[in-house]
Amino acid sequence: MLKRQVTKYSVSELQAGMIVAELMASDDGKSILGEGTVLTDNRIRLLRQWGVGQVSILVPETKIEINSEVPWSYDRVAFNAYYKETVDLVKTAFNSISLFREVPVARMQELANEKLDPLVDAPGVMNHMLMIRHTDDYTFEHSVNVAVLSGVIGKWMGIQGQNLRDLIFAGLMHDIGKSQVPVAILNKPGKLLPDEMEIMKMHTTKGYYLLKEVPKVPLVVMWSVLQHHERMDGSGYPLRLQGKNIHEFARIISVADIYDAMTSDRIYRRRTTPYHVIESIFQQMFDVLDASVCSKFLYHIKDYMTGSIVLLSDGRQAEIVHPGAFPAGLPLVKTSDGQFINLELSRAIKIYGLISA
Repeated sequence: MLKRQVTKYSVSELQAGMIVAELMASDDGKSILGEGTVLTDNRIRLLRQWGVGQVSILVPETKIEINSEVPWSYDRVAFNAYYKETVDLVKTAFNSISLFREVPVARMQELANEKLDPLVDAPGVMNHMLMIRHTDDYTFEHSVNVAVLSGVIGKWMGIQGQNLRDLIFAGLMHDIGKSQVPVAILNKPGKLLPDEMEIMKMHTTKGYYLLKEVPKVPLVVMWSVLQHHERMDGSGYPLRLQGKNIHEFARIISVADIYDAMTSDRIYRRRTTPYHVIESIFQQMFDVLDASVCSKFLYHIKDYMTGSIVLLSDGRQAEIVHPGAFPAGLPLVKTSDGQFINLELSRAIKIYGLISA
């Protein structure tokens, strides 16, 4: 990984593509931009409006070459190409499981270490992934996204080293059991019937037993595959486990799974906005989902939305100029006609869609 150092820049020196090195907060302690945020022209303009003097920026210790290890950090086109290549490799590996009922664990671990670890560390990855959505390869994209999101959340929670690598690998493998679900059910363009849903739910146990047949798969990975649909109140499946009886990695993957599923286009429904997902996770964090995982996620995720362009329910486009004061609070936006609206107070106007992140 390319080494970086932290350098202070005045706002007048900032350029789009630079990476924020430290959490930036307003005078009253509210977060403005999170660590790892990639600056855009909109975000730089907002910093000027907020009267920010200097910003800590991550800069490479050596000159970035054309074949830099982290081109996606600066160039969305390069990120998209890297991401598509990774999804294609995962698709090939998953297809071999469907055909031969054997899990190429060594190959999957290699993919996690060589292709996914760099994505977890790539500044701006949360914004980049929001703008990549295709329905044809959803199963494989979802596996990649959940692995990366789980790794990012894990880093926010202080997980490091081999434990973090195991978490990323578990995220990649969490839906491995779906390789044994009939394609007609897996890709059904509508709501599943009760008996079809029961077959779908079996993917957790099928995945567990697939991995159990393979030597040297970490137990934490198998537990995560088995338990990622368990819920803190015992309402999940397959074992109806509660609270701390659910492994920490499974609790992290649950949040990553929900966030990516809701912000992705599916055959039978359109994706929703990150703010709708944030509200949904907030509502579930005190009984259904793990509160400690949710609080870390909610604290950090909204920082990435500042400067994004959204479509409002009244048809206007607007820029998010402040992420909101509360964990699930709505943002302050500036509309295309220059009006500032606090969506937390003006509940009649809603965010309808995400245009750019």
